[in-house]
Amino acid sequence: MSARKLACIIGWPVARSLSPAIHNAAFAALGLDWTYVPLAVRPGAIEEGMGLVRELGVEGANVTMPHKQAVVPFLERLEGDAQTLGAVNTIVREDSALVGFNTDGPGFLAAIREEAAFDPSGKRALVLGAGGAARAVAVALATAGATVTVSARRPEQAAEVTALAGGIDPVPWGSPRAPPERPRSTGSACSSIKRP
Repeated sequence: MSARKLACIIGWPVARSLSPAIHNAAFAALGLDWTYVPLAVRPGAIEEGMGLVRELGVEGANVTMPHKQAVVPFLERLEGDAQTLGAVNTIVREDSALVGFNTDGPGFLAAIREEAAFDPSGKRALVLGAGGAARAVAVALATAGATVTVSARRPEQAAEVTALAGGIDPVPWGSPRAPPERPRSTGSACSSIKRP
């Protein structure tokens, strides 16, 4: 009999995350001898958190705020969109190496293609926000052939997104200037809103 395998979610806070319940139910339904646990890692403590991931032999992890970018230096390599975005939401152990992936963009494209039967190629899209998920969606849409307009409250963040892939243009948040054509579809992703 093989040893139980361990997976986790890394973030702060994670105490109320539904990920452990969802993943443990899936493991049980599939008959897998895996356990998924929350790993609460305070901001600024990602080095210690990743040390624990290695020490415990964690096979896979989801990464959430505020560690999606901070975790990058503690991985052996990045794959796919994680390289472009410099942000990771999934870690997979390959032998002794921890490899980072970002599944936000591919997940968004799969959802609009499969659930809405929508192909973004040749379409115009508006992405509101320039946080982690919005960046991933903007890059995924542009890579899929859409012309993307990004509008964010912080213009410097929107400008950063335009540098990630061709076919992405910024428009100031709240600007009366509209994109050249009215978008036929709207992709929307935004970072959390902080209230005073």
